Amino acid sequence: MVEVRISNSLKVIGEFTLIHQDGSKEIINGRRSFCRCGLSSSMPFCDNTHRSKSRWIKKTVEYEVAN
Repeated sequence: MVEVRISNSLKVIGEFTLIHQDGSKEIINGRRSFCRCGLSSSMPFCDNTHRSKSRWIKKTVEYEVAN
């Protein structure tokens, strides 16, 4: 059985086949987090870059609203 959890990243847990952009296939048995924000330096996998970027964006938006 495969389990998919959607949060800041897309987490896939179980045994599944990952088809890369070049068409190569990788069988994964475990857990992988996939990037949804497009900022990861290890695409297609999540490297948690969204955590630092979302804080920066939130602070910028709060500053603009306050002024």
